[in-house]
Amino acid sequence: MTEQNGTPTEPRNADSIITTQRNGQTIVAELFFNHSSTETFRDKLLKTILADSSRLSASDGQEPEKTEILR
Repeated sequence: MTEQNGTPTEPRNADSIITTQRNGQTIVAELFFNHSSTETFRDKLLKTILADSSRLSASDGQEPEKTEILR
């Protein structure tokens, strides 16, 4: 990894690693958290899921469903 000024930086260790298997393939995801962020991982994950479901709904010609977020 390098910073914008070209100075090499130490590689960061992942905060968490998730593994799962689908269709005979193992999927490994390394999670890196921004510890100074005020947004939680749950918030970011929910935004990603909602954006992805909207994109998929739009691609099949249908209007995306309205999703209500309950806390």
